[in-house]
Amino acid sequence: MDEGGLRRNIDRYAQHGVDGVYTTDSDGEFYAIELAEFRELVAAFGREMRNTSMETAVGVTWSHTQGVIDRVRVALEHGICLVHVAFPYWMPLAPTDVDHFFTDLAGAVPDARWVHYNNPNSKTVLTGEDYARLSAVYPDQFVGSKPGTTDLLQLAEIIGESPQLAHFVVDYTVAPGFILGARGVYSYWVNTLPDWERRWVDACLNGDWAAGWKMQMRLLRWERRYVAPLRRAGYRHGVIGKARAALSGFLEDAGYTRAPYYTVRTEMQTALKQCFDEFWSDEIEMQLEAGGDE
Repeated sequence: MDEGGLRRNIDRYAQHGVDGVYTTDSDGEFYAIELAEFRELVAAFGREMRNTSMETAVGVTWSHTQGVIDRVRVALEHGICLVHVAFPYWMPLAPTDVDHFFTDLAGAVPDARWVHYNNPNSKTVLTGEDYARLSAVYPDQFVGSKPGTTDLLQLAEIIGESPQLAHFVVDYTVAPGFILGARGVYSYWVNTLPDWERRWVDACLNGDWAAGWKMQMRLLRWERRYVAPLRRAGYRHGVIGKARAALSGFLEDAGYTRAPYYTVRTEMQTALKQCFDEFWSDEIEMQLEAGGDE
């Protein structure tokens, strides 16, 4: 692990006004990081984040409950109580399995605080009624969710039925999500254009919906035109995350992925970079004028 690169990346987040950082979720390639490596990463991450004022969280999803518990314990050992957790993902869970899962977590690691990743691609998806029920059973542990859905009716149901939780949207639904009552965004685009993302989120927080919607539509146009071909080619999650982040060079990244996940083909990455330089030329120029990263 490149601890120097990790430290410099955390410093860059802090310099660009990022509210918090978390590791080892989908773009963080949790599925390819074994427990020993996870321990090394969280130890270094926790140590570096303590030198900042940013909030800290760790993704702890694994393919079985004990693996999740093991990762939560590592986070707690390093002073990180906020964990980002999805259900074990290979098979769907029966309704009683969902309850057992959270009961097991609460019993084994009661000091952890959960933000549940409600991934629409997973085999078990929670509703707003589920969140209301579960947060009543575990009021100390269950603090939030990340609804990955782009279905606004589903998003409205989740936030509306469990407003006591802090719900965090994704970049695809920032403006409508904030209107519906979301508290924040778990962002991938902050890794490419952090200042643009900061202005966008601030516009929504301040109720400047004209600016918020304009920026929302711009990002969606970018994704539909230029990132969608990567998905059609079969790329997903952290691989696309690396392709996006490489466009601006804001973060340090060696581009390494673990088989069977390989980075985007060179010709596709080159074409994406050319499109990025044209589509976001005004933002790139603004960043250069401010003396930011190329």
